[in-house]
Amino acid sequence: MARHPRLALGRAQKRNLFAHVVEELGTRVIRGDLKPDDPFPIEADLGREFGASRSVIREAVKSLAARGLIESKTRTGIRVLPPTHWNLLDPEVLSWRYSVMPPAQFYSELFEIRLMIEPQAAALAASRATQADIAEMSEAFGEMSKTRETGTAAVEADLRFHRAILSAGKNALLHQMGNLIAVGLYISHQASSESFVVFLPQHGQVLTAIRARDPQAARRAMEKLLNETRDFVTSHMKSKKRAR
Repeated sequence: MARHPRLALGRAQKRNLFAHVVEELGTRVIRGDLKPDDPFPIEADLGREFGASRSVIREAVKSLAARGLIESKTRTGIRVLPPTHWNLLDPEVLSWRYSVMPPAQFYSELFEIRLMIEPQAAALAASRATQADIAEMSEAFGEMSKTRETGTAAVEADLRFHRAILSAGKNALLHQMGNLIAVGLYISHQASSESFVVFLPQHGQVLTAIRARDPQAARRAMEKLLNETRDFVTSHMKSKKRAR
Protein backbone atom coordinates (compact mmCIF):
# COMPACT_ATOMS: atom_id res chain seq x y z
CA MET A 1 0.00 0.00 0.00
CA ALA A 2 1.39 3.41 -0.98
CA ARG A 3 2.05 5.85 1.83
CA HIS A 4 0.11 9.07 1.85
CA PRO A 5 2.51 11.93 0.98
CA ARG A 6 1.06 14.22 3.64
CA LEU A 7 1.62 11.60 6.33
CA ALA A 8 5.20 11.09 5.19
CA LEU A 9 5.80 14.84 5.21
CA GLY A 10 4.32 15.11 8.71
CA ARG A 11 6.64 12.41 10.01
CA ALA A 12 9.65 14.08 8.42
CA GLN A 13 8.75 17.44 9.92
CA LYS A 14 8.26 15.89 13.35
CA ARG A 15 11.63 14.13 13.04
CA ASN A 16 13.39 17.34 12.03
CA LEU A 17 11.81 19.22 14.94
CA PHE A 18 12.81 16.44 17.34
CA ALA A 19 16.43 16.58 16.09
CA HIS A 20 16.45 20.38 16.46
CA VAL A 21 15.17 20.22 20.04
CA VAL A 22 17.72 17.56 21.01
CA GLU A 23 20.60 19.48 19.45
CA GLU A 24 19.61 22.81 20.99
CA LEU A 25 19.08 21.44 24.49
CA GLY A 26 22.19 19.26 24.29
CA THR A 27 24.28 22.24 23.23
CA ARG A 28 22.87 24.33 26.09
CA VAL A 29 23.89 21.66 28.60
CA ILE A 30 27.41 21.30 27.23
CA ARG A 31 27.88 25.06 26.91
CA GLY A 32 26.82 25.47 30.54
CA ASP A 33 23.63 27.42 29.92
CA LEU A 34 21.89 24.61 31.80
CA LYS A 35 24.08 23.67 34.75
CA PRO A 36 24.07 20.57 36.97
CA ASP A 37 21.34 20.71 39.60
CA ASP A 38 19.78 23.85 38.09
CA PRO A 39 16.03 23.59 37.48
CA PHE A 40 15.43 22.15 34.01
CA PRO A 41 12.82 23.91 31.84
CA ILE A 42 9.39 22.33 32.17
CA GLU A 43 7.71 20.56 29.26
CA ALA A 44 5.13 23.26 28.68
CA ASP A 45 7.76 26.02 28.44
CA LEU A 46 9.91 23.98 26.06
CA GLY A 47 6.88 23.14 23.96
CA ARG A 48 6.03 26.82 23.55
CA GLU A 49 9.65 27.79 22.83
CA PHE A 50 10.15 25.19 20.11
CA GLY A 51 6.58 24.94 18.88
CA ALA A 52 6.69 21.24 19.68
CA SER A 53 4.19 18.79 21.07
CA ARG A 54 4.57 17.20 24.47
CA SER A 55 5.51 13.88 22.85
CA VAL A 56 8.40 15.51 20.92
CA ILE A 57 9.72 17.18 24.08
CA ARG A 58 9.49 13.94 26.04
CA GLU A 59 11.35 11.99 23.34
CA ALA A 60 14.03 14.70 23.28
CA VAL A 61 14.44 14.42 27.04
CA LYS A 62 14.79 10.63 26.72
CA SER A 63 17.44 11.10 24.03
CA LEU A 64 19.49 13.44 26.22
CA ALA A 65 19.11 11.09 29.19
CA ALA A 66 20.39 8.19 27.09
CA ARG A 67 23.52 10.23 26.39
CA GLY A 68 24.07 10.90 30.08
CA LEU A 69 23.44 14.65 29.90
CA ILE A 70 20.34 14.69 32.07
CA GLU A 71 18.47 12.44 34.47
CA SER A 72 14.71 12.17 34.78
CA LYS A 73 13.11 10.78 37.93
CA THR A 74 9.49 10.61 38.95
CA ARG A 75 9.85 12.39 42.29
CA THR A 76 12.71 14.78 41.65
CA GLY A 77 11.99 15.62 38.02
CA ILE A 78 14.66 16.41 35.45
CA ARG A 79 18.14 17.55 36.39
CA VAL A 80 21.31 18.17 34.41
CA LEU A 81 24.14 15.76 35.19
CA PRO A 82 27.80 16.78 35.58
CA PRO A 83 30.22 16.13 32.68
CA THR A 84 31.54 12.95 34.31
CA HIS A 85 28.24 11.29 33.34
CA TRP A 86 28.20 12.41 29.68
CA ASN A 87 28.76 9.86 26.94
CA LEU A 88 31.61 11.71 25.28
CA LEU A 89 32.02 9.05 22.59
CA ASP A 90 28.50 9.61 21.29
CA PRO A 91 28.69 11.27 17.84
CA GLU A 92 26.17 13.96 18.74
CA VAL A 93 27.83 14.79 22.06
CA LEU A 94 31.18 15.01 20.27
CA SER A 95 29.63 17.36 17.72
CA TRP A 96 28.04 19.56 20.40
CA ARG A 97 31.31 19.80 22.33
CA TYR A 98 33.13 20.78 19.16
CA SER A 99 30.56 23.51 18.48
CA VAL A 100 31.12 25.19 21.86
CA MET A 101 34.84 24.61 22.54
CA PRO A 102 37.80 26.47 21.04
CA PRO A 103 38.72 24.29 18.02
CA ALA A 104 42.40 24.04 19.00
CA GLN A 105 41.53 22.79 22.48
CA PHE A 106 39.07 20.22 21.18
CA TYR A 107 41.54 19.07 18.52
CA SER A 108 44.31 18.70 21.13
CA GLU A 109 42.07 16.52 23.31
CA LEU A 110 41.17 14.31 20.38
CA PHE A 111 44.76 13.74 19.36
CA GLU A 112 45.87 12.89 22.88
CA ILE A 113 43.38 10.02 22.81
CA ARG A 114 44.14 9.02 19.23
CA LEU A 115 47.84 8.76 20.05
CA MET A 116 47.03 6.49 22.97
CA ILE A 117 44.87 4.18 20.86
CA GLU A 118 45.69 4.11 17.15
CA PRO A 119 49.39 3.18 17.23
CA GLN A 120 48.57 0.12 19.32
CA ALA A 121 45.59 -0.61 17.08
CA ALA A 122 47.94 -0.58 14.08
CA ALA A 123 50.31 -2.97 15.89
CA LEU A 124 47.41 -5.32 16.65
CA ALA A 125 46.29 -5.12 13.03
CA ALA A 126 49.76 -6.14 11.88
CA SER A 127 49.52 -9.21 14.11
CA ARG A 128 45.85 -10.13 13.66
CA ALA A 129 44.57 -8.84 10.33
CA THR A 130 43.05 -11.35 7.95
CA GLN A 131 43.53 -11.14 4.21
CA ALA A 132 40.03 -9.65 4.00
CA ASP A 133 41.03 -6.96 6.53
CA ILE A 134 44.12 -6.05 4.53
CA ALA A 135 42.07 -5.98 1.34
CA GLU A 136 39.67 -3.51 2.99
CA MET A 137 42.57 -1.26 4.07
CA SER A 138 44.05 -1.46 0.59
CA GLU A 139 40.76 -0.54 -1.07
CA ALA A 140 40.31 2.39 1.32
CA PHE A 141 43.84 3.59 0.61
CA GLY A 142 43.18 3.22 -3.09
CA GLU A 143 40.12 5.44 -2.74
CA MET A 144 42.22 7.99 -0.86
CA SER A 145 44.82 7.94 -3.61
CA LYS A 146 42.21 8.47 -6.32
CA THR A 147 40.33 11.19 -4.46
CA ARG A 148 43.28 13.47 -3.63
CA GLU A 149 40.98 16.32 -2.73
CA THR A 150 39.06 17.78 0.19
CA GLY A 151 35.39 17.26 0.78
CA THR A 152 33.10 14.40 1.75
CA ALA A 153 34.72 11.77 -0.46
CA ALA A 154 38.14 12.43 1.02
CA VAL A 155 36.93 12.28 4.61
CA GLU A 156 34.96 9.10 3.95
CA ALA A 157 37.92 7.36 2.33
CA ASP A 158 40.26 8.44 5.14
CA LEU A 159 37.80 7.32 7.79
CA ARG A 160 37.29 3.99 6.03
CA PHE A 161 41.05 3.39 6.18
CA HIS A 162 41.31 4.12 9.91
CA ARG A 163 38.19 2.13 10.77
CA ALA A 164 39.58 -0.84 8.84
CA ILE A 165 42.67 -0.76 11.05
CA LEU A 166 40.55 -0.67 14.22
CA SER A 167 38.49 -3.59 12.92
CA ALA A 168 41.58 -5.61 12.05
CA GLY A 169 42.76 -5.38 15.66
CA LYS A 170 39.99 -7.87 16.58
CA ASN A 171 39.07 -6.03 19.76
CA ALA A 172 35.40 -5.05 19.94
CA LEU A 173 36.11 -2.06 22.19
CA LEU A 174 38.28 -0.49 19.50
CA HIS A 175 35.22 -0.05 17.29
CA GLN A 176 33.89 2.51 19.77
CA MET A 177 36.85 4.74 18.96
CA GLY A 178 35.65 5.22 15.39
CA ASN A 179 33.53 8.24 16.32
CA LEU A 180 36.52 10.02 17.82
CA ILE A 181 38.53 9.42 14.69
CA ALA A 182 35.68 10.62 12.47
CA VAL A 183 35.49 13.95 14.27
CA GLY A 184 39.28 14.30 14.27
CA LEU A 185 39.43 13.74 10.53
CA TYR A 186 36.61 16.18 9.91
CA ILE A 187 38.42 18.90 11.88
CA SER A 188 41.70 18.17 10.11
CA HIS A 189 40.11 18.52 6.70
CA GLN A 190 38.27 21.68 7.75
CA ALA A 191 41.35 23.28 9.28
CA SER A 192 43.63 22.62 6.32
CA SER A 193 42.68 21.69 2.77
CA GLU A 194 46.26 20.47 2.25
CA SER A 195 46.40 17.89 5.04
CA PHE A 196 44.73 15.11 3.06
CA VAL A 197 47.28 15.16 0.24
CA VAL A 198 50.28 15.97 2.44
CA PHE A 199 49.84 12.90 4.64
CA LEU A 200 48.76 10.37 2.04
CA PRO A 201 52.27 8.81 1.85
CA GLN A 202 52.30 8.29 5.63
CA HIS A 203 49.04 6.36 5.36
CA GLY A 204 50.78 4.20 2.78
CA GLN A 205 53.62 3.52 5.22
CA VAL A 206 51.15 2.33 7.85
CA LEU A 207 49.55 0.00 5.31
CA THR A 208 52.94 -1.35 4.18
CA ALA A 209 53.92 -2.19 7.77
CA ILE A 210 50.62 -3.97 8.42
CA ARG A 211 50.93 -5.96 5.19
CA ALA A 212 54.46 -6.95 6.27
CA ARG A 213 53.08 -8.23 9.58
CA ASP A 214 55.49 -5.94 11.46
CA PRO A 215 53.75 -4.65 14.63
CA GLN A 216 56.59 -2.37 15.71
CA ALA A 217 56.87 -0.73 12.30
CA ALA A 218 53.09 -0.32 12.16
CA ARG A 219 53.05 1.34 15.58
CA ARG A 220 55.89 3.71 14.63
CA ALA A 221 54.29 4.57 11.29
CA MET A 222 50.95 5.40 12.91
CA GLU A 223 52.62 7.49 15.62
CA LYS A 224 54.51 9.41 12.94
CA LEU A 225 51.33 9.97 10.93
CA LEU A 226 49.36 11.23 13.93
CA ASN A 227 52.11 13.42 15.37
CA GLU A 228 52.86 15.09 12.06
CA THR A 229 49.18 15.57 11.25
CA ARG A 230 48.56 17.14 14.66
CA ASP A 231 51.51 19.51 14.31
CA PHE A 232 50.57 20.46 10.75
CA VAL A 233 46.92 21.19 11.49
CA THR A 234 47.68 22.96 14.77
CA SER A 235 50.06 25.26 12.89
CA HIS A 236 47.34 26.06 10.36
CA MET A 237 44.86 26.78 13.15
CA LYS A 238 47.27 29.23 14.75
CA SER A 239 47.94 30.92 11.42
CA LYS A 240 44.22 31.39 10.79
CA LYS A 241 43.75 32.79 14.29
CA ARG A 242 46.56 35.34 13.77
CA ALA A 243 45.11 36.35 10.41
CA ARG A 244 41.76 37.34 11.92
